Amino acid sequence: MATRENRARSFKKSLEAAGYSVVWKPKKAQVPWATTKDLPAATVDMMMVIFRELGGVPGEPRLAPQHWDMQADELLIEFDEDLHFNRYRTLSLATPWSRHLPWSEAYGRYAVRMEGMCLRAGSHGGKWANQFSDRMFGGSDQEGALGPLGPSRWKQRAIYDALKDAYALHTRGVALARVSIHDDIGGLNVNVATKRDIILPPAALRSFIEGRTVPAVARS
Repeated sequence: MATRENRARSFKKSLEAAGYSVVWKPKKAQVPWATTKDLPAATVDMMMVIFRELGGVPGEPRLAPQHWDMQADELLIEFDEDLHFNRYRTLSLATPWSRHLPWSEAYGRYAVRMEGMCLRAGSHGGKWANQFSDRMFGGSDQEGALGPLGPSRWKQRAIYDALKDAYALHTRGVALARVSIHDDIGGLNVNVATKRDIILPPAALRSFIEGRTVPAVARS
């Protein structure tokens, strides 16, 4: 069975085959991590609304998603696997800025249709909850039970994804593309291709990435 890292590294090979120079999980000194610090006030306010709607504990919104998955040339790429698509991502996509995200429509569908896959992959251990995520969201339901609390780690991942989206839209010099395992590229399903370590068609991949990119913001 392919692990998350194996699938992501397989996708990295496809990026390299398409001509990108890829840095795996670039360090903070190379690429600043997403933060609310320099976001517009209205955007930060909306992030706090999402945090509260997810059940966030007042005084615990330490939004610090840390590293990006990859950097391909000057482009940041998030490779989103099964754990990113569930009811909490649906909520964190319901923002005024989502209409500017080229992946928003597809990701909204995946979050609804593919939650069962997320549950199969993420119903145990640290994929369900950890000490930090439980502190942020007031605990979790029993593993595998999508009750009133649900899995705190899923909620944490959803708000971190929303923060990265907002950061890319509002930060000068940052360009971001998201690719999901549920996407199809050049006639190949990304999940199938990366599980089998199949190289995605280079031209189709470059075209897909270009269509999924939030361009770097140009400011005077």
